[in-house]
Amino acid sequence: MIKNSQNMGAHWIAVLTALVLAMGGSAQSRADSHAGVALAEAIVVRADVVGIDRTDRTVTLVGPRGNVVSVEAGSEVRNFDQIKVGDQLKVTYYESVALYLGAPGSQPEVDAAAVVGRAEKGGKPAGMAVGAIDISAVVKGIDKKQREVTLEMPNGNVVTHKVDPAVKAFDTLKVGDTVHARLTRALAIAVESP
Repeated sequence: MIKNSQNMGAHWIAVLTALVLAMGGSAQSRADSHAGVALAEAIVVRADVVGIDRTDRTVTLVGPRGNVVSVEAGSEVRNFDQIKVGDQLKVTYYESVALYLGAPGSQPEVDAAAVVGRAEKGGKPAGMAVGAIDISAVVKGIDKKQREVTLEMPNGNVVTHKVDPAVKAFDTLKVGDTVHARLTRALAIAVESP
């Protein structure tokens, strides 16, 4: 996994995730039940640029439902001066969660990484950010009747969660097993001229 020492990836993902959720869009999801459980969702949102404040580097957008959102484009947004009223912004947001069982006795851990890319100088304004976090927890208790599992997290906190009946691996869980999860978020944004 590529690690980025700058905080730009996390910043971009947070800002653009908020934008996608505020604008609304179409989503697709899937589930896979091989060795674990994987859930994924992709959302594509198109918004029209209806205003630009070049001094504050703010773009005002109208989304597919007619909702208006203003977004600040930080100094890391290259080619900001090329954006004009009437352009269309295409935002693609992808999120996936994968859960699987690990070897009994493996230690809980956390690992995170982010990768950021942006348009070349002089190109159309565009960017992408991908962030991932891996976390594992140790099964400390199981209530089969209530379908609850108690997990010890990497920081020592203990939490109890309900488990959906669709998760077939619940019936094979044992105290001491390790459960791993990977959350991946990716965002691509591009300005398209009409």
